[in-house]
Amino acid sequence: MQNAKEGMRITWIGLWVNLLLGAVKTLVGWLLGSKALIADGMHSLLDLLSDVVVLFGLSMARRPEDENHHFGHHKFVSLAKFFIGGGLAVFSISLVVSSVLDFRTGAQAVPFAGGAALVAIVSVLLKEVLFWWTRGVAKRLNSDLLMANAWHHRMDSISSVGVAVALLGVWLGGVDWVFLDGVVSLVLGCYLVFEAVKIFLRACADLLDAAPERAVIEDLREHILPTPGALAYHDFRVRRVGDVYEIDLHLQVDPQITVERGHQIAHDVKQRLIKQHPEVSKVLVHLEPANAEHIRQRGISDAEAPLQLKDR
Repeated sequence: MQNAKEGMRITWIGLWVNLLLGAVKTLVGWLLGSKALIADGMHSLLDLLSDVVVLFGLSMARRPEDENHHFGHHKFVSLAKFFIGGGLAVFSISLVVSSVLDFRTGAQAVPFAGGAALVAIVSVLLKEVLFWWTRGVAKRLNSDLLMANAWHHRMDSISSVGVAVALLGVWLGGVDWVFLDGVVSLVLGCYLVFEAVKIFLRACADLLDAAPERAVIEDLREHILPTPGALAYHDFRVRRVGDVYEIDLHLQVDPQITVERGHQIAHDVKQRLIKQHPEVSKVLVHLEPANAEHIRQRGISDAEAPLQLKDR
């Protein structure tokens, strides 16, 4: 509970910082005529939306199953990502189109490029502080979700560096360098499209119960057979639900042991998976006898198992 509160607190701080920076950069960019600063402001709002998703996920994940949600509430996170990613994709594409049209019609010089550059530099400093702060909390809590959010702050910091460089070039170089503002705006617009599409596709994959990356699956599988009494398994399945994983598998044990002993082995496998991977929320184990009929099913058997059991 304390870890969840600490994660919520740093995310709320990030949300208000992103809201302030996004509003200020967008407004100043509009007033000073800098499309690059407007795009950078929109990037801060992208981080704001990621903060909302993190807060939503941390809040909903704590809710237990109820009569309307027998499998919990984790998929609310995926649903939120779906709508956020779709909306951001539409907006980002319109920003790219607007930048291309500016190139065709001729961009106007930013009248106060120095002031706009100062705003971008302040944004870099604030976002770097937020990145290191969030990163520290994520490492302390061992939270991949918070770590991902920290890197969203770092991305915003990097984009602000690019905007500051472009605007300083316009300010120092004059009209001959005015194209830099449009170039950076176009590049950031394309980057926003890329990020929005990633969010959208990840949400679609979660809602469609797609399996996680092969490396994640292999990392989870390696904890099954080291459990005493686990001789073999098959039909190992993993799905991502929001920001956690759910696993089910068919575990094969010595057919001569008692039901109580078999249940204990299944319990040990479940606890080992959850202990080694806190991001795993549920493990469903189907218990089977490791006899000739079952051991030949697709799966993996323990190298230490009796010869008659591993002869496949």
